Amino acid sequence: MKKMLAKIKALPEKKAFLIGLSIIVMSPLLLFLFSFSFSLGNWMTMMIQGIIWGFAILFILSAADKRHSRVK
Repeated sequence: MKKMLAKIKALPEKKAFLIGLSIIVMSPLLLFLFSFSFSLGNWMTMMIQGIIWGFAILFILSAADKRHSRVK
């Protein structure tokens, strides 16, 4: 877990924000397309979406932390 957070923090702030935002925008579309291949229930879809959005929020918070520390 610490290695993953270190790799996220190592990204430049614009790239981390762009990755996080694109994950939030594209993940519902990808889950919709995967639903044609796999039979996923509503609860499973919500849990997968929550995990994906958790990772996206980590990217966005990392970018915000870098920007906040730079502006101060």
